[in-house]
Amino acid sequence: MVVFNLSHNNYQALLQNLSRQLKVKPENNSIVIPADIGEGIIKVITLPNGLQTLMVKIYFNKDVQVKSGNTNQGDYVLNFDETEIPGGKNSDSEKIINSFVRLTGSSFKHWETVKKSSSVQYVKILFSKEWLSNYIGLREKMSMFEKYIPLKSDAAEKEKLNDEYRRIINELWIINNEDPLQNIYYNNRILLLVEQFFTKMHTEMLNPKGKYKLTADDVVKLKKVEAVLNSPGKSSPDIAGLAKKAFMTKVKLSHIFKQVYGTSIYNYYQNQRMQKAHELLSTGNYSVKEVSEKLGYTNLSNFVLSFTKQFNTSPKSLLE
Repeated sequence: MVVFNLSHNNYQALLQNLSRQLKVKPENNSIVIPADIGEGIIKVITLPNGLQTLMVKIYFNKDVQVKSGNTNQGDYVLNFDETEIPGGKNSDSEKIINSFVRLTGSSFKHWETVKKSSSVQYVKILFSKEWLSNYIGLREKMSMFEKYIPLKSDAAEKEKLNDEYRRIINELWIINNEDPLQNIYYNNRILLLVEQFFTKMHTEMLNPKGKYKLTADDVVKLKKVEAVLNSPGKSSPDIAGLAKKAFMTKVKLSHIFKQVYGTSIYNYYQNQRMQKAHELLSTGNYSVKEVSEKLGYTNLSNFVLSFTKQFNTSPKSLLE
């Protein structure tokens, strides 16, 4: 199965890697997808202000794996992702559209299988902590926000693409590469996406929807809990034990975890567990049974069902 590895801290180098893998020549900071894989383009925009942007628009003619993630400590990626998959058994005209926006940090790793006849459209904006600090003035004005951003990036909480995001992204795709002012247009649209996302995040931080208002101390405690959940082992997380580690009641921990991460403690752990399973299977060094046992499953069928539900493909398919 073809693997698109979009994890890199330099999108120009990523484009070169993909061009060698796909055996196509880059032109104008872009590569065209070979016909046997699908139809589409992968494009990189590097701006003078230090922002790097990866744009992907592909219709796939075969099943592929997509790996996303960051490689440098202190780097962030703002992801605007949309996937369109066939939805009806009897009609190719029926489509299911999944779209989201999320901020990811250096600990984020994600595998997914994109099935044949599906299409993807990604806009991924890569920037450093230093760039972000300078851009929104974290050091001088918002020390709490500076702690909050890494927490939210590890949470990888998703929000839906709204109409304004879509409008800006559509404008990015129609900018004329021959226009001498193209970099000005790119810079304007990309900064608009960044500004809208962080303005919304700052508003939510100051006016939380949940019962508890997050403090700097809560942020530190949640990071400790999140670190445990990001290392899935043979036993499921003990919420009472995690609450004790965080010096909170079980009720408070459960509430503020969902408030920040957008999901329950168990669901977050299960997602990390399945991502680890995908990573291990993709190496080709382990059988399905071995991975199941490493991650604490006593029933192989339950593991297969969980994996298939998460990735819409069986674990065995990764070994073929």
